[in-house]
Amino acid sequence: MPLANPPGQIKVLGILHLVFAGLGVVIALFGLISQRFNESVLRMQENAGGIQEAQARVSRSLTEATQSINWFGCGSSILLAIPLVVAGLGLLKGRRSGLAWSNGYAWTSILLKIIYVVLVLTLVIPEINRLLVGFESQGPEVKIFADIMKPTMIATLVATPIVSCIYPILVLVLLNRESVRKSLI
Repeated sequence: MPLANPPGQIKVLGILHLVFAGLGVVIALFGLISQRFNESVLRMQENAGGIQEAQARVSRSLTEATQSINWFGCGSSILLAIPLVVAGLGLLKGRRSGLAWSNGYAWTSILLKIIYVVLVLTLVIPEINRLLVGFESQGPEVKIFADIMKPTMIATLVATPIVSCIYPILVLVLLNRESVRKSLI
């Protein structure tokens, strides 16, 4: 028998699922659109000459090195939005299927983030290192720019998926409590 007063985290996480699904799609679309915008900015910098042209070369090389991982991230966001919407609606209706979809989302999300980090460590970082070695001989300004970009990019590429595992882990912990299971129909 479901509990008369279901735990509040069911509705809260149902709403958060829908919000995060929407944000995931918006961020993925923004990422796809910003790639077009980034290309026009790089062309303007390359045409400007001087240090801007050198910075644009570094930025273009790094953008190309991370292109595949960016596509993976956008695809993952859109893919994860589907179970989040289904789970969110299920939780808001108090259905056990909402719990099942939430668990499926959480484990899939964690797995995709692990794959993302492995791809970054095995494919992207070696490519970034290879590219930046070539820029060291192109003058002190370019070397300084490359030296700043490398740790920033690597930290962002590794830390972002790790930090974004917080929500799926919370979903697993908060929704798999006995009181939550008993309250779902």
